[in-house]
Amino acid sequence: MTCSLVTKTLGRVSMAALVLAGAVFIGPARAESTAFGVPLSPNVHLYSYFIINGMARGAFLLGKLHPKDMPVLIKMDEITRKVLLCNLDSKTIRSDFKAEQMLTRYLGLILK
Repeated sequence: MTCSLVTKTLGRVSMAALVLAGAVFIGPARAESTAFGVPLSPNVHLYSYFIINGMARGAFLLGKLHPKDMPVLIKMDEITRKVLLCNLDSKTIRSDFKAEQMLTRYLGLILK
């Protein structure tokens, strides 16, 4: 009875030690390989566009956006989409900055 209790305890302690050792050895290597520890997806701007586009549709359906706002919103959507497509074709710091700017402006139209 006590033998099985000791065996279970030793098994749990050794498993915890292995997990802890793995975390200690693997953790710093991965964190140092990226700039801030969490790598960004190459499609992060595209995902943001889809979310903002869904927010615009939801705001229109809920009545928060009026039909008179639609021409400006549609134009901003087209411009944002073109900038994002250019950003997907050529990933540069400048194209990333432009994409972020356009997404911010697009979101600003919805949150008025």
